[in-house]
Parts: sequence; structure tokens; C-alpha cells
Amino acid sequence: MHDLRHSFVVNRMLAWYREGINPQSRLPYLATYLGHKDINSTLVYLTITQELLQEASNRFHTFAAKAIQDSIGGQT
Repeated sequence: MHDLRHSFVVNRMLAWYREGINPQSRLPYLATYLGHKDINSTLVYLTITQELLQEASNRFHTFAAKAIQDSIGGQT
């Protein structure tokens, strides 16, 4: 049963990343769906997979590239 919860949480996080949604803003909804009173109980089921790390890395790369570009553009 717990393996199913791990898979569900990881797949939901992956879907949010791929849909361009901020997963952190959705964690309270996920916790409620799983019957938890707070996200700390839900985070136990969040297994960090290579695929999830790649999605997070891609999101950060996009963010950092924009921040650098904005910084360079503001120096002129």
C-alpha cells in the first residue's frame, strides 16, 4: 500500500513540473488528498527519482538563465 502512495506522489510531482505548475504550492492539496493534516506527513512519500531531479534541474536552469539575462540587461 505504501509503495502505491510513493508512486502516486512522485508521479503527481512530475506531472506538475511538466505542466509548468509550482509543485510546492500544490503540496497542501496533495496532503489533503492523501488524508494528512500537513505536508510533513506527505513528504515522507516523496521519493526523489532521477526523473524528478531532472525536472527540477530543468526548472532551475530556466529560472537561473532568465535571472542572469535580466542582470546582464540591467547593467547597460
